[in-house]
Amino acid sequence: MINGKFERRKKIAQRLSLQGNPSEKTDFFIEPKTNEVYDFIRFAKHFDKDGNPSETLIRAKQERLDNWHTLQELAGII
Repeated sequence: MINGKFERRKKIAQRLSLQGNPSEKTDFFIEPKTNEVYDFIRFAKHFDKDGNPSETLIRAKQERLDNWHTLQELAGII
């Protein structure tokens, strides 16, 4: 309250900024020089002999992606 009046609280999108994040509007960072996607699936012990990621790694990737979408939504980007 300011001067006896309630101040209207700012929305999260007005307080949260993803400015400076190289992937502000995309799901994952893509290296411009190589087009390589940085999507958290980069750990050798989580791959089988054929190079497929483990179920744990796939779930973790989706969890991180869901969290990123939440941040984007809170920032008013999506």
